[in-house]
Amino acid sequence: MRFKEIVQPTTLDQVVSEMNNSKYTIIGGGLFLKLQKGYVNKGIDLSKLNLDYIRDEEDRIRIGAMTTLRELEKSSLFPDCIGQSVLQVGGVGLRNLATIGGSVSGKYSFSDIGTALIALDARLRFHLYGEIPMIEYLNSNTVKNDILVEVSFSKVGFSSFKAFKHNYTDFALVNICVTSGDKIRIAVGARPGKAVLIKDINTKHNAQELLRDVEFSNDFRGTGAYRRSVAETMLSDILKEGLFWK
Repeated sequence: MRFKEIVQPTTLDQVVSEMNNSKYTIIGGGLFLKLQKGYVNKGIDLSKLNLDYIRDEEDRIRIGAMTTLRELEKSSLFPDCIGQSVLQVGGVGLRNLATIGGSVSGKYSFSDIGTALIALDARLRFHLYGEIPMIEYLNSNTVKNDILVEVSFSKVGFSSFKAFKHNYTDFALVNICVTSGDKIRIAVGARPGKAVLIKDINTKHNAQELLRDVEFSNDFRGTGAYRRSVAETMLSDILKEGLFWK
């Protein structure tokens, strides 16, 4: 992608002003922009906004939208599922550029970290709109023409993420994450649709029952039946890791 002009605002209000004045494309990590062809009047680069931070609060972790996946991978503050979900995103060089904000804002159905964040009951904070649960953001068009500032989630006791890929750097054929904090949450993604939460888990006791109402579809990489079989195996493995059902 080519730009007629690139601006680097230093405040969020300046970003909004630039967005209102002309056609634009946001440059966060910018990795997918490298793959696109075309010409855009203005690129708004978010790298000068000081949104690359990780804050450990008493019961909550907050991550600035420009924090790279590599920083998430290296940090010891996060539950296991975060490191597991970013470990196979390209190589180290790519993870040094890709940001959590770009990964979330794109609403990518294949996203590994997106599934982990859904299982963590993550909330997103936008500059104008304010806070919104991530799963609501993924399934609606409520937030428009706004800038993602922060991703946050409560601390959990147990978490595990698994993804099935034919090759290390592939997009997942299916992925799954389980967390246990104030309650147990199970998210399934790359079905190949957006990640979904499993409902009424307390009435179900094995992987087959838990995944019964989750829809798995066909695409050129695999059938829905194959995805379901893989997801059942991965979920069974997670349950054996230490999550016990009452």
